[in-house]
Amino acid sequence: MKELETAGFLDKNETKNAHHQLISTKSSSSVAMTSMERVDIATQTHLLFDREMKKLFRDKFSFVVRVVSNLIFGLLFGLIFKDVGRSDYVAYPEVMASFGAQSNLLISTMFGVAQSSLMEFPKDRPVFLREYSTNHYSVIPYFLSKFTVECFTVLIQVLSQLIAAFFLMGFRTNFFAFMALNFALAMASTSIGIFIGSCVQDPSVAAELMPALIVPQLLFSGFFIQTNLIPDFLVWAQYLCSLVYATRLANSYEFGDCDTESCRSLLENNEVYQLEQYWYWIILLGIAAVFRIAATVILRGKASF
Repeated sequence: MKELETAGFLDKNETKNAHHQLISTKSSSSVAMTSMERVDIATQTHLLFDREMKKLFRDKFSFVVRVVSNLIFGLLFGLIFKDVGRSDYVAYPEVMASFGAQSNLLISTMFGVAQSSLMEFPKDRPVFLREYSTNHYSVIPYFLSKFTVECFTVLIQVLSQLIAAFFLMGFRTNFFAFMALNFALAMASTSIGIFIGSCVQDPSVAAELMPALIVPQLLFSGFFIQTNLIPDFLVWAQYLCSLVYATRLANSYEFGDCDTESCRSLLENNEVYQLEQYWYWIILLGIAAVFRIAATVILRGKASF
């Protein structure tokens, strides 16, 4: 300021006004910073939620594509496995057909949401790290806002797939119980996808890790091989797979009241009654919580570093 006055660019009055404006700007910035620091978690979460919703509607085409794809897949599954749940389950192939229909729906639910979260999170991470480093918000409101929006989008995706498939297949299971089961599995898969996405920087690396997320779930769920035939030195791995617990819950809902030898054989071979139903729910929701908390810790550590 002094140099400009000396060089003749400003007179004394202009210098004085400019000085006052500079002080006013600094004061405003200080007040803004102080106000920002005083913003509570609820306000941060609300503002971030608004931003996530705007982001969702701005890119609504991709969301609509996912929903329409789920509708098509659900209709396709329903037509292929039409009326499998309306059989008397006396013959073992009838039971296996219904088991295959359930498994395909659960796998489709798991794969669809896990893929989107695994691919999208590494893209959002640089924005988060930049804004977190400048004290725009903390980690917890960021994850809470994303979690809230995910609950909405995942529920729509799950419902769009089941709305046709479930009634075409004719399952004996209560629709809302099966929908809740698919939703819980989807949220667990989303949490695992976010956890892996928080560990890597490049979306292409995240894509390479997709088989590591999906293949073990398929191998230990009982879809390809009965769980009682898995070698003893590998059997422990099934307890890390969310699909295992979802499959056992689905089997217990569908075949639990069935008195035929075929139903009893399926339930025993896949060790469905190894635990009570409520334990499967607790573990399934626990997986969702643990991996999401782990992702929060990892992201906070990387942001602080």
